[in-house]
Amino acid sequence: MAKIRLQIITPQKPVLDKEVDFVVLPASKGELGILPGHTEYIATLKYGVLRYKIGEETETFAVLGGIAEIEHNNVSVFAEGAVLQDEIDEETARQQLEAAKAARLQNNKTINLEQADQEIKEALLLLKVKKLQSGKLKNKK
Repeated sequence: MAKIRLQIITPQKPVLDKEVDFVVLPASKGELGILPGHTEYIATLKYGVLRYKIGEETETFAVLGGIAEIEHNNVSVFAEGAVLQDEIDEETARQQLEAAKAARLQNNKTINLEQADQEIKEALLLLKVKKLQSGKLKNKK
């Protein structure tokens, strides 16, 4: 069976370069599933969950927006940030969420409300992706 080359690149570093069977992207207009032979396409990505399958194994990333280019069985994701599910520290994400919420509630003119909102969105996404892992582990038992 044909494979898809999936690359995830952030401004900091390349995060992933693998041959996969199937990819689901968090496109701005909804989830976008990609199989080998998909038509060429460019999609904007929102904060969301990126999943890919290799055989029966599914891996999950938190993607912090960006764009994806699909062409010739290559999917290149240029993300503002991306975190693999296994690399998410749930306690750190909870602390980030609480700190951003507290900053948002202070109503202090020195607080950047837009940045606080972004940090809240990011922390919620990280917790969602981590929770998906917990659910996956419970289903395996």
